Amino acid sequence: MDLSRREFLTASAAAIAAACGRKRATRYRGWLFVAARGEKSVAGADLAFFRRVKSIPLEHAPEQLLFAGGRVLALCHDGQCLTAIDPAQFRVVGKIGLPAKPVAARLSRGGASAIILADEANALLAVDLSTGKVTARLPLPGAASDLDINAGQAAVAIPARNTILRVNLPDLKLTGTTDVGVPCGVLRFRKDGETILAGAAASREIVSIDCATGRLLARLPLPIAPTQFCFNTDGGQMFVTGAGEDAVAIVDPFQNEVDQTVLAGRTPYAMAVSDQRNLLFVTNLESGDLTILDIETRAPAASVHVGENPGEVVLTPDGEYALVLDRRTGNVSVVRIPTVLDHNPGALGKVQAKPLFTVFPTAPDSRSAIIVPFAS
Repeated sequence: MDLSRREFLTASAAAIAAACGRKRATRYRGWLFVAARGEKSVAGADLAFFRRVKSIPLEHAPEQLLFAGGRVLALCHDGQCLTAIDPAQFRVVGKIGLPAKPVAARLSRGGASAIILADEANALLAVDLSTGKVTARLPLPGAASDLDINAGQAAVAIPARNTILRVNLPDLKLTGTTDVGVPCGVLRFRKDGETILAGAAASREIVSIDCATGRLLARLPLPIAPTQFCFNTDGGQMFVTGAGEDAVAIVDPFQNEVDQTVLAGRTPYAMAVSDQRNLLFVTNLESGDLTILDIETRAPAASVHVGENPGEVVLTPDGEYALVLDRRTGNVSVVRIPTVLDHNPGALGKVQAKPLFTVFPTAPDSRSAIIVPFAS
């Protein structure tokens, strides 16, 4: 289906809705791509119509999706490669072979290169995405749990050694090692790039490290075992989820303190922040809900049931829709944000707009999702 036909159908549907006296919800003009391990494919859905369009078969199951240089990149652990997909043509256009099996990747600023963690060989790789060449390689002292990068530095957690590594970019030169005394999993740079924040699930704390010196700055005790981090728009608040309580911990990364813990549905898991509305979206594994918190007031704004096993939540860039991916079935629950915020279930006898806008399938055993705008 070409864009001119899509535009014609969209305009026709809008005209029909207007003639019937109903205002049609604005649709986002873009694709949703989903890594489907169960099908060894990347599924593509048209967000202008909320429907699956096509699956792009791969030789190996994808684990993570990235978008750089106008291409969707699928990180394939078993295939030991990055597979490049043309989002307009829905076809594989290239493959970058790697010297070890990748487990996680981050894009450099501007997306010219990818920094990749590899297991078995326990290495950090720098890959030039335009040439497909590995430009640098750093052996690691053990298996890494996570990495993050800023403009000129990477941070890597090595749980078995209770250490955080600081690595210079792009040449992957080790600049320092900090023994934090506990195994750390997830880690992220503070927005200004001056502090590393790492979650220690076993000890239920967050440790912060000075990026320049590697000095341990603080240990922040938590009521939960931190496994997921998410920042608000300006980076002044970090939201943390993990096992232990049905709550989100809110950390002030500049003051190195835990500010507050707020209830966020049953078993809070993945998170996303709406820049336009200053809202935090949290999926709830046990109850199958999406909980929405007002970041300013830190109070619940809404909750909607979205399925059996909700995992990742992604937001359309226009701020209109939250898309929740069911990890088992691959179904995508579409929540129209203005509708769910205005939903009033207590008005007896009054017809209410459904908070769950629609549901459409992608593929089972889905792990990662990205949104790519239509080409102009």
